[in-house]
Amino acid sequence: MAGNLPVTGGIEVKLTWTLNGTPSALNILHYLQAPVTPMTQARADAISVIHKTAFTSSSHTASIWTGVALATVSVRDMGDNTNPWYIGAGAAVPGASAANPLPAATAAVISIPTGKRGRSFNGRVYLWGFTEDANDVGGGIAAAAGTNAVAFISNATTSMSGSQQSNLAVLSRFTTPPGATESIERVPPLLTVASGVVLRDSRWDVQRRRATPGI
Repeated sequence: MAGNLPVTGGIEVKLTWTLNGTPSALNILHYLQAPVTPMTQARADAISVIHKTAFTSSSHTASIWTGVALATVSVRDMGDNTNPWYIGAGAAVPGASAANPLPAATAAVISIPTGKRGRSFNGRVYLWGFTEDANDVGGGIAAAAGTNAVAFISNATTSMSGSQQSNLAVLSRFTTPPGATESIERVPPLLTVASGVVLRDSRWDVQRRRATPGI
């Protein structure tokens, strides 16, 4: 089976979350860098610091259970399929809420629009690990919890743009060209720079695969 096509200028950042020490959830973020700079361990370490610092500076930790932690941040250059993953240095960063945890499948959905129409041009980040303190009186996402969740991604985006010359982007991979009726082609994937980071509503969503610990 053929692998994914490389993405020139793309950086893939994998956030690995643990539940009581067990790897239990992943978030994948994509960035478009300009100019293109080779990935190194030192760079991966810096990108790890950016995302772990964003977790705390946004106060997102206040809504996350103490048994959940942002354990590792792994980074790879998407310009070639043989490029390795670099695991950023640094200790795991736990949540700070001692309230009862919400079910593991519960998630807040952060939308990543690009200004272009179509599902493939609009990304989503499913954040998890919340406690009951993140509920509002109606059982939805409390305003502060939603604001801090958006700030987590936004703070990372701002730091990546400033120090790594890399902008948050949405990865689109197509197999059928627009207007095609029969042929299926492998066309180059696209990274489209995000136009914002948005919590579109206060409803909790579900990631069923996270109901059972493990990734």
